[in-house]
Amino acid sequence: MTTIGTKISWRVEFAVLAAIILAIGILVQVILPSTPAEKRTKTNSPLYIIKNKSVIICLIVTFLTITAHYGLYTYIAPLVELFELSGGIRIASVIFGIGTIISVVIAARVIDDHLGELTVSMLGLALLTMVLFVFFKGTYLISHVAFFLWGISFKPLVTIFQTAVTKQVATGKDVATSLQSSTFNFGIVIGSAIGGAILGFTSVFSIVFLTLALLAISLFITMSAKSTFFR
Repeated sequence: MTTIGTKISWRVEFAVLAAIILAIGILVQVILPSTPAEKRTKTNSPLYIIKNKSVIICLIVTFLTITAHYGLYTYIAPLVELFELSGGIRIASVIFGIGTIISVVIAARVIDDHLGELTVSMLGLALLTMVLFVFFKGTYLISHVAFFLWGISFKPLVTIFQTAVTKQVATGKDVATSLQSSTFNFGIVIGSAIGGAILGFTSVFSIVFLTLALLAISLFITMSAKSTFFR
């Protein structure tokens, strides 16, 4: 999509994306079964679930982590330009994408039995990526490795946080994941908005430090909340 957008037109890119989304919608309707939802009770209402301390912790970690990632990821093209990365945004996107594919395979194998370890590993890996960005910037190969590691740390987040929040409730899992999904998307909005504000006043490199700080807080909370992520 990046190649289409840069080499042809962003309008063509959006048209291709629209066609893919339409195809996915048709496949969902045709292939996936319809399943009945839970009947509304006192114990699966949003107000009841939001009182669960562990659910709140999951939502906080979700918000901080997604705000951190998307604050920088939204502006990945200016970051690549700042680093003068060999191969440009296309190579950065490919390397990042390969990392995401690998991480999905890893997450699928270990998430049920090692949720806490997986969460800490992905947050730690993202933190390491930001450190590499800070100290090595556009250094040949090291920056390429950093984008690869960033992709690995980035992709499992949806699965990690949805799994984490569903483990905290016995009923109302669909409501809990809805709260988590809303928080996830809210983090994207806030992260990209803050990143844009920072970019308007200073270099994209400043966003790296914000991302680093938020990831450090998320990692600390995760490691402290053993009953939430490690039980």
